[in-house]
Amino acid sequence: MAHTFNSDKIASLMQESRDHTHRLLDLVISESDLRREPAPGFRPILWHLGHVGAFEEYWILQQLSDDPSISETYGRVFDPIKTPKEDARRLPPIPEIEEYLKLVRGRVLKALATAGDRDHPMLRDGYIFNLVIEHEYQHQETLGYLLQILETGTKRKPEGFGSHRNAADPDQPPADATAATDPGPTPSADSGSMIAIPGGPFELGSRGYPFAYDNEQPPHFIDLPDFRIGKYPVTNAEYAEFIRAGGYQTRSLWDEAGWAWREENRVELPLYWSPGSARFQGADDAGARSQEVFIVQEMFEERPIRPDAPVTGVSWHEARAYARWAGKRLPSEAEWEKAASWDPIAGRKRQFSWGDDEPSPELANFASLNWATTPVSRYPGGRSAYGCWDMTGNVWEWTATVFGGYPGFEAYPYPDYSELWFDGDHRVLKGGAWGTQSPLLRCSFRNFFRARFRHAVAGFRLAAD
Repeated sequence: MAHTFNSDKIASLMQESRDHTHRLLDLVISESDLRREPAPGFRPILWHLGHVGAFEEYWILQQLSDDPSISETYGRVFDPIKTPKEDARRLPPIPEIEEYLKLVRGRVLKALATAGDRDHPMLRDGYIFNLVIEHEYQHQETLGYLLQILETGTKRKPEGFGSHRNAADPDQPPADATAATDPGPTPSADSGSMIAIPGGPFELGSRGYPFAYDNEQPPHFIDLPDFRIGKYPVTNAEYAEFIRAGGYQTRSLWDEAGWAWREENRVELPLYWSPGSARFQGADDAGARSQEVFIVQEMFEERPIRPDAPVTGVSWHEARAYARWAGKRLPSEAEWEKAASWDPIAGRKRQFSWGDDEPSPELANFASLNWATTPVSRYPGGRSAYGCWDMTGNVWEWTATVFGGYPGFEAYPYPDYSELWFDGDHRVLKGGAWGTQSPLLRCSFRNFFRARFRHAVAGFRLAAD
């Protein structure tokens, strides 16, 4: 049976994705920084370049086309299972890696040209090619937080840096929400910026249009009770109050595992935050006065935290402790996805929080348009049907849900992507971040990290019964 998909579009997406991967690596000034571990427990930045090529070769050339391995050495060195992190520092020269990538891509494009005429289950809707593309998108996210780890002086600013940020400069007054088009039914919100979501059935998961990972399926209807969820993600200013109130020192806010993690690692602030001071002119003061502020290391500069941007660089443990301090909790994955994607008027699910239209710079902060977070009220056009802001892009959001399979889950096409991590420690994150590529912004996409992980661009919003 022949399969129908647009091979020209797939080839274009593959090229655009590889170009973006190269742009990310080009930000690093010294090759030595590409080859070293950015931090303990992480593979070198350069390893990810070879890995996306080895993944592409394995699935399209070896599994789909039954071709022999181009390089058994590359198949081993750039395989995360066969080569442990501590052995990933011995990498080939960059020109050699680039030649390997070109060789793989050339053969892949030949396979793509005739793939539509073949009868293979992994070719349905171009599945295997979308798998390879989205895999590279996810490693671009990884490259983003590895680049963030590097000191600001080790990276060059990209061409045009600041051109998008001028239009959404966090230091400018927030966007006027009243000027936005009404996104749907008017929600009820309490004084704490919480939105009431009525109970009832909705569809959780994805039907795979045209692609979804195994852990997003099968789609199924579930019935949730009434709940409330934050209109916005928790901001830097709000999180700073938690710090000043002694949240990191208050044992009752933390569960046993979270407290042990905090004590062992001496965590007192979000990742990349440091204490500082600033002088400013108070609105009610005759003169200047001092106040403690926090400094954050962003991708290319250090600066005072942006008060109305979402907090990031926090683990699940920190998010949960803050929620307890605030007298609330983290939303479940199902609650988050309903608030983000369900259209109660149409009785159907949206692909993104605003609808099914492709993401654009007017709707969300994504695809490294700003290279940093933006204010949570920056994108009125991106609101969900219930009126929640910033649920697509800007920062990934922790949920209370332990990562696992949906009822009827089947690993496909391999167990190592999802099933290997159904270990009780990984938590589900939703929504995408400022470096996320468009397809991964879909509301059904499930990111997952260990509860102690802080390096992802991850924040959270609150929920309540």
